Amino acid sequence: MQNIQKKEVKYFGFIFWMHLILVLFAYLSPFLFSWKIVGIAIVFLFIQYSLIGGCVLNKIQFDNTRDITFLYPYLRKFGFKINPYKFKIFIRYILPFILLFIAIIWQIALKRNPLIL
Repeated sequence: MQNIQKKEVKYFGFIFWMHLILVLFAYLSPFLFSWKIVGIAIVFLFIQYSLIGGCVLNKIQFDNTRDITFLYPYLRKFGFKINPYKFKIFIRYILPFILLFIAIIWQIALKRNPLIL
């Protein structure tokens, strides 16, 4: 019999808190940063996805998986039944453009300045 050890997932370790802070900044980015910076960040995000096959922090925290997003395991722990594939598509490919759209509307159409840059 083989002795295969599976990496223990630390759901609330250092990587979780670092990831949570980055996600919160991303979700607040339309109000914090110029829409141009938001757009550049999205480009870098897509480069990361294509070169690494997902999020670096997810790979560290969840044992190199490509199939889940950061929020998915936590939402499942709270009892939400979410299709992981559809959730991943929304988080990776739809939400970034929603955030960019909000930034453009907020800053250009409503003439509001970003709080930081």
